[in-house]
Parts: sequence; C-alpha cells; structure tokens
Amino acid sequence: MQQKPASSLSAVQVAMLALGALTVVFIWALFVYQTTTSRTEALEARQSEHRNLALVVSESLKQMTERAKIMGSLVIDDPKQELAGFERLLALLAEDPVFNRLSIYDGNGTLLYASHPDSARTNLSSWLLQLELHLENYGFVPQLPLRSEDPESDRDTPGWRLPFLVPAGERVPAGLARLILIELDIGYLAGLLQHVELGPKGFIQVLDAQGDEWMRADTSGVIVGGIPVPRIQPALNGRVNSGQSTFQQGDERYQYVFVTRAIHGFTVSVTQPYGEILGPLRSDQRKQLVLNIVMTLLVGAIVFWLVRALKQQQSVLHALQLSEQKNQQLIERLESEHARSSRAASIDHLSGLYNRRQFLDIASDTLGDQRLNRRLAALMFIDLDRFKSINDSLGHQVGDLLLQAVAGRIQRLLGPQDVAARFGGDEFVVLLADDRTESDIEQWAAGLTSHLSATYELNGTELNSSPSIGIAICPRDGQTIESLVRCADAAMYSAKKVGRGQYRFFDQSLNLKDVEEFHLEQSFSEALRNREFVLHYQPQVCLDSMEIIGYEALVRWQHPEFGLLFPDRFIPVAENSGFVIPLGLEVLRLACAQIAQWQVEGISAQPVAVNVSPIQLTQAEFCRQVLEMISEYDLKTDQLELEITETAMLDANAVESLHCLKAAGVKLSLDDFGTGYSGFAHLDAVPVDKLKIDRSLIAKICNSHDDSPIVSSTIILAKRMQLKVVAEGVETRDQLVHLKVAGCDIAQGYHLSRPMPPADLPDFLRAFTGQLKEYQPLMELFGEGLGGAGRDSSGQLL
Repeated sequence: MQQKPASSLSAVQVAMLALGALTVVFIWALFVYQTTTSRTEALEARQSEHRNLALVVSESLKQMTERAKIMGSLVIDDPKQELAGFERLLALLAEDPVFNRLSIYDGNGTLLYASHPDSARTNLSSWLLQLELHLENYGFVPQLPLRSEDPESDRDTPGWRLPFLVPAGERVPAGLARLILIELDIGYLAGLLQHVELGPKGFIQVLDAQGDEWMRADTSGVIVGGIPVPRIQPALNGRVNSGQSTFQQGDERYQYVFVTRAIHGFTVSVTQPYGEILGPLRSDQRKQLVLNIVMTLLVGAIVFWLVRALKQQQSVLHALQLSEQKNQQLIERLESEHARSSRAASIDHLSGLYNRRQFLDIASDTLGDQRLNRRLAALMFIDLDRFKSINDSLGHQVGDLLLQAVAGRIQRLLGPQDVAARFGGDEFVVLLADDRTESDIEQWAAGLTSHLSATYELNGTELNSSPSIGIAICPRDGQTIESLVRCADAAMYSAKKVGRGQYRFFDQSLNLKDVEEFHLEQSFSEALRNREFVLHYQPQVCLDSMEIIGYEALVRWQHPEFGLLFPDRFIPVAENSGFVIPLGLEVLRLACAQIAQWQVEGISAQPVAVNVSPIQLTQAEFCRQVLEMISEYDLKTDQLELEITETAMLDANAVESLHCLKAAGVKLSLDDFGTGYSGFAHLDAVPVDKLKIDRSLIAKICNSHDDSPIVSSTIILAKRMQLKVVAEGVETRDQLVHLKVAGCDIAQGYHLSRPMPPADLPDFLRAFTGQLKEYQPLMELFGEGLGGAGRDSSGQLL
C-alpha cells in the first residue's frame, strides 16, 4: 500500500528551522544588547564628562570667590585706611578680567563704595537675612545670593553679571562690619566654554541655592531664553554634591548633570539632549542594523535552502520509496502475469485443455515414464465430423459451445495419469497412460466414440456430432510423441474416409501422403484469406527474334508448415474439394495486379498467360468476373491470356465462356495438347489463338532426322489453322534448334528460364539480353540452310 507524502516537516527540517531561528534571535539579541550597552556607556561617559565639566566650572567659581574674599580682606574697619583699601581694590579690579564690578556695603546693606556708581545696587537689605543664615551655617565664605531676593533682577531676561556676596572685616554684635558685592563677567565665563564639546543644543547653567537660574551659556556664548529645565533641589549639606537626571521636552529627551557647592550657595548644571549624545553611536548602530538585516536574510536564505534541499531530498527518498513499492508491485504483477501468461500459454482458452505446445512437453515426460515402466501408451487423434458445416450453418458461437462440450466429455473420461489437449479447430489429442492393455485401449476408444456421439444440447438446440479417432500405440507405432501424433493423424484420416463415428488403429499400410492432402484441404480456406498463394513467371520466347513476348503465371503455395508447394501438390486437392474456383480467381487477381505493377515500374508489360481449370470455365459468371478484374486494374484485354485444357472443349458451358472471352479480346491458348482425347477436329469448336504442345512430346526431341514426327506434324497442322504454336518444357539447345527448324513460334522451358518470382525479373531481362547474341548466328545459319527445302506461302516446310 502506497504511503502518502508527509505534509509536516521532518525532524531534521524542524531542527534546521529551530537552529536558524536561534541564530537569528542570537544575532538580534546581541544587536539589542550591544545597542543598549553602547547607549548606556555613551550616556554614562557623557555624564562623567559633564560632571567633570561641572566640577571644573564650580571649582573655577569657587576660586573666583576665594580671590574675591582675599580682595575683601583689604577693606578694614579703620575709616582712615578704608579709602586707601578701596583704591587698592579698584586697582586689582582693573587688572582682573573676571571681576566686572565691585561694590562695598556696611553691615546694614547701605552702599559705601561702588566701582560703577550708576549701576550699583543702593541697598542689599533683601539679601542680609540670607547672608546671616549662610554665615551661621558655613562661616565667612563668599556666597551666590538668591536671585529671587534680588529686587533689581528680571527673571525673564538673562543676567550678564554673576554676583557674589563676600563678608569682609570682623563680625560685630550688630552684624557684619562690611559687605563686598563682586559681580563676575558672565561673558568671560561663557568664552571659557568655547573649547568644550556640548553640541548644538547642550548648555551649562549656574543656579542659586533654590535652583533659580543665574546664568545659561553654551559654546557660542550666553543663551537668552531656551528650553525650560526642571527645577533642581540641590543638597545643602556637605561641601560638594553631584547628581544627574533626565527630562522630556517635546519629542526630545535631555540628560543633565549638576554639581552643588552648598557652602558657596551655587550649583553648576550641564544639560545635553540624548540625540547629540547618542548621535555618533547611531551611525554605527545603523550600520550594525543593516549588517544584522543582511545576516538575518542570509541565515533565512540558508535555512530556506537547507529546508528546501531536505524537502527535495525527502521527496526524492519518498519517490524512491514509491518507486520501490511500484517496482515491487510491478514485480508481483509481472510474476502474476507470468504465471497467468504461462497458464494461458499452456492452456487452450476455449476448451480449458492443454494446448499443442504444452501437451507435447507434458506428454513427452509421461511417455518417458511409460517406457521406463515398460507399459503401453496410446495416443488418440480426435477430429469432429461435420464441424465445418456446423460452424457455417449455426454460427461460431454454437461451434465454440460444441468444442467446450466435447472437451468436458473427454475430461470426464480421463484417468489420473492421462493427458488431453486441443490442437486447434476441432482437433483433440488424448494420451492414455497408466497400466492398460491394447484391449483396454480399444475399449476406452469405443466408449469415447459412443460418449462423443451422444446428442448435445447447446443454447436450447439439440445437436448430433460424432468423432473420427485415430489411435497410435507406443512402442509399436512410434517411440516419440511427434511420431505417434503423425501415425494417429494418419489413422484418424483413414477412419474419416471409412465413415463417421469410427476409430482406427494405425497400420503401416496407411498412406501418409493422404494425411498431408487432408491437412492441405483443411488449410485451403485460411490460405486464401491470408494470401499465401504467390505467382512465379516463366518467360515465353519468340524463336524468330529470340525476344521475350510473354510470361506464363505458375501458382505456388507458400505454406507456413510445408514451405513452398508446387501445383502438383495442391491443385488435385483443390479440384476435389471445390477450392479450385476461388483459387483460380485468386491467381487471376495476382496476375492482373502484377501486370499493373510492371506498368507503374516502367517494365515492358508483356501478356501473361494464366491456367484456367475446366471446372472454373463451366461457371456462368466466369466471363464477367474476368472482364471486371481486367477493368479493375485498368488493363487491356490482350494483356491477359487464358490457358485451357482439352477437357474444356467437351463442355458446352465452358465453350460458351470461351466465346465470351474471345469476343472481349482475351487471348486463349490450348494447353497440354497431345495428352488428352481431343484432336484437331475439336479445335474448330473453340476460338483459341495458340496451341501449346505438351512437354512430354518435346522431351523426345533429340535433333535427329526422325525425331518426333508428331511434333513436326502438329506444328504444320496448327500453322494451317492459323494458330501460333508454343512448345513447353524446352530443356536443351538441340530441342530449341529443332523447334526453330520445324517452324515453332514460341518456346518456354528450363533451357531458357526457370519460373521466377517477380522481384527477379529485372535482373533476368538484363542477363537474357546478353545471352541472346549466342543464339543469333545459329538461328541465321539454320534459316539459310532451310531456304532451299521448300516452304509454302505460310513459311511451312513442304
């Protein structure tokens, strides 16, 4: 039973798909991991850079405030010396590029001195409380004041100066002795950031203790406005604190890092968007993404190819399995067919008995065993009487039923070691083995004859038939199956000649030739259907010109068993069985067809003479059939010549047919003249054109002065009756010369040419033309020698 192809993938294919999927997952997992790691590292690295930058900036601011503190130490409480201190501060301020302005206030925040009086703050009372708290917490250190407490500050506009409050002098119970307000140049600070990599959108902020922005700058300078940044709540404990965070602004995310110096009250924050931080990384990530896509496609293609290859291999293996199954089924079928064909080859399909070939094999072994055990064996050849007439009258179906019934009756009489077969047609063969005497064999044959002669009821029809049985006994009549079959066949033929429903034992006096004639008679009908008859052509030569002027068509039977048979073997059988009439028509058809074929091939179409049986001439429709055949092949009537025998002249119907053919232009010849009972007196009754002297008279010619006076006289008399004379059976050169001298017109015989098939005719014509030169001088010599012998007006010898 054939298996259907598996629709699901095999384990190997699933493993391939799983391996490919794992490879793809690994590639993308590695890509995600590398991307995440690179992003994290890039952000952390930038955080570290920004933290360092914030520390540097905060440290710079701290150092600036320390310088401001040192400057503030120049301011003392002694009023006499205070003015000189102010002057020194102005000198230092002019030399320092960082400090832009300087103002000095008393403990209550009242302005005492300003480097730029016009723009100086007149009062710092709003910052004093903050400063007091700062002093309590951190001591005398400079501080960035709160921008929210600056009454002169506009939070919507950038501050161009960064103020630091520096306590100066000794602290008194009433408060601080002096306050110094130093304002740093923000532009200077922003210029320091030109060489710092912050990106187009990155910036740095300086915030007060509450997180309010005092300054925002980037690498290009001070920034006015900008994106809002979430408020930072710096830690107010410790000297230096740092931190980082992120925020979302629109579609962009930012990272910022800050460093707080609580002791000085300011915070430095560095902010940069993720896009700028991760920008260089994204280019590499895009390349890696393209590479991953290519690798994924490559892995997918490889897996697809492997799965497809495995699937094709699986299909091939499945096809091989199916092929193997089909081959196995074919082998089993062939074995079954061989067994069936062997049985069919050994069994006759109609009767169920062995056929001829199988019977001969089995019977040979059985016969060998009988001879080894010194026992008699009898072979019976059975033929049904009148079977042909039953077939023709009642049909082949009834005939087949009769054969089956006969086979059944034979089988029921067989012993365990007996063998029966149907040779074909209505012929059955039985080999009797076992231990039987000749009397037992005869008794069995009598019982078989009686049994087969009983009435048959076939399809509601009662039918009577009888067998003719021939019996041959081993070892008396033959030692082999083949010889026993021949002897039993001859005995059967003898029984059939005696009468129906008889059996006969073989006797040496039986003529085996009669058996052959019987078989020829039985196969005549099939031979006509199979076109087994052929024509050979013997040239007829004109003795005056030594040219071929016609041919006689001689029929042959190409028998499948006996080979090529000549007319003397089958013509008598045909005349006795009535087959001579269809045989004669077949010969006429073959002759007309050959003349037409010669015309097509361009060979000179000489008249062809065909022998006609007297029985055929007596048929009323014979003349019409001949003329229709000539017309069918588009021939002229003088291209066909019919040869009749003397017997035809004795029948009135035959003579009437001859006159009809003569009137139509068909040439007639009287064949075998001199062997029958007629004479020249009968020639007046038939319209013949030629007289053919029989070969028995020609054979007596030896070219002496007294040779065959009958031939010479016949030639003279035929000439007197205006008939052409044809000599048959010319076999020697002397006979040819004598016939020429005697005045014979035409000769044919083995000396000139044997009968030949049509295919040999072209070669013969070429060869005969070359041989003609040998006869010409001799014919001329004899012609002159006979010139004074005296001839009549017709050219005959006197």
